[in-house]
Amino acid sequence: MTSKYLAQKTTLQHASARMLNRYAPWMDYMLTITFGRNNLRLLPDEENAKKQVRHLSAALNSAVWGHRSRKNEKCNVLCIPVFEGGTDIKRIHTHILLGNVKSDVEVRRFMQGYIPRSYWLAPDFDVRPVNMADGACWYLSKELNTINDAAIAWDIAAIPKPLRPRKSTT
Repeated sequence: MTSKYLAQKTTLQHASARMLNRYAPWMDYMLTITFGRNNLRLLPDEENAKKQVRHLSAALNSAVWGHRSRKNEKCNVLCIPVFEGGTDIKRIHTHILLGNVKSDVEVRRFMQGYIPRSYWLAPDFDVRPVNMADGACWYLSKELNTINDAAIAWDIAAIPKPLRPRKSTT
């Protein structure tokens, strides 16, 4: 019975890594943010953490592309958040795969201005280039293998329309 359970979890990790790999050619950076308010003592629940990340994604898109994103489908930021922690003893944090953001300098500048205005974000963040997207996708799906089968927040991911899977007409 235990082996079937582990096999299902491993299959979920493989499937999630493959879904993330679909967007690998467009991944430029991985932004890591931590949550905490009032000197990192008060942590958000899952709903508030998702609201904060959804707002961050929309604000980043606006900062990078401005009004062009309304008229041009290609002028949108790729943003796929992966939540870790919160279900165990680790501090809740999010890795966000970013694409179509122009430069890491622009992301850093945006985050330095955004964090003081945010409600749930701690002052720590990290922006790193994604050199091996395949490895990054496998790393980000690791928590699916153990405790959090909904770590990848596809429900709030911002995927530009040209990159979305096409609906079949059959």
